[in-house]
Amino acid sequence: MDTHYAKFVARIVVSLFSMSVLFGCAGMEVNTQKQYPWYYIHKELPEADRAVEGARQAGKDKQCPAEFKAADDLRNKAYEVYVACRTQEAIALAKESAAKAKALCPPQPVAQPVVAPVPAPEPEPPLAPIMAAEPTPEKMKYCVSLGIEYDIDKAEIRPQYRDEVAKVGDFMKKYPTTTAVIEGYTDEVGSDAYNLQLSQRRAESVVKSLVDNFGIDQSRLSAKGYGKSQPIADNVTEAGRQKNRRINAVIDCALDVKELAQPAERLCITLKVEYATDSAEIQPRYYDEVNKVADYMKKYPTTTALIEGHTDNIGSKEYNMKLSQQRADNVVNYLVSNFGIDRSRLSAKGYGPIRRIAYNNTPEGRQKNRRINAIIDCVIKK
Repeated sequence: MDTHYAKFVARIVVSLFSMSVLFGCAGMEVNTQKQYPWYYIHKELPEADRAVEGARQAGKDKQCPAEFKAADDLRNKAYEVYVACRTQEAIALAKESAAKAKALCPPQPVAQPVVAPVPAPEPEPPLAPIMAAEPTPEKMKYCVSLGIEYDIDKAEIRPQYRDEVAKVGDFMKKYPTTTAVIEGYTDEVGSDAYNLQLSQRRAESVVKSLVDNFGIDQSRLSAKGYGKSQPIADNVTEAGRQKNRRINAVIDCALDVKELAQPAERLCITLKVEYATDSAEIQPRYYDEVNKVADYMKKYPTTTALIEGHTDNIGSKEYNMKLSQQRADNVVNYLVSNFGIDRSRLSAKGYGPIRRIAYNNTPEGRQKNRRINAIIDCVIKK
């Protein structure tokens, strides 16, 4: 019985000792500071040790030495207070030391470069009136000059000029989908207001003749007087003034040039050619557009053509002038190389962004302004 009792008591002692280790040492760690006599020590002090030493290894004692020293001093003071048996005060100092060590040398915010605000584009000036002869991708412009002479201060068409009006009337009857703008011009004799009114009345007289004598519906016609604002010759001589007193008909044609039975005095075509950014090369899928000009010029060998290049306003004016010239030049080179059109019959002109037909503040407007026009003149023998 004594032996069994002794074993029982031993088990009780071992259990009580194990519980004291588990519960009495909770929140304790093995002391690694050999200068202090304890085997176990409150965990906050070793945590302060690790935080300070970690900061030292990270080089923060060199980056921010004053702040590092303050954390290290707190850690040392915590141990001094712990030795004096002021445990809670020591724990508080150790926590403060660890917190300071972990917060040493915080990364400084990187100053963001100051980006100058992009200046708002200057507002575009109002569009200039678009001339009736400006073609569109959907419609070419068939231009006819009418050799009509008027009595002084008169707008009535004399009977001998009926055949001149017939140039327009017969064409519009043959092609019933066409519409026309009749343009009137004067020389500079007289005031601006007077000439503007006179040119308008003369254009309207041609419209009236087309309606009355050729049965052209009024809805297909309009009249526009320009007065003396667009001379084509000087006004010093009578011959020059006579050239400036003129009537032009600009006919919108939703036709293929192959359908024209005879050449126009002037034919204005927009080619449906688009270019890659910063490129002047004609892509193969647009060859058929350029081929229309070649076929027309081969069919009518007295024709000459001006190839016009136009851009939107993206980029500098100088750059766009150069790019538009290169694109026009490449169309001329294509016509010479592939169709044998004599170079003397062709010219190229780059206008860059200066001849807008739309505002550049929308993608649609810029697309309209990026264009290639072919202005084909024909010397018609009478």
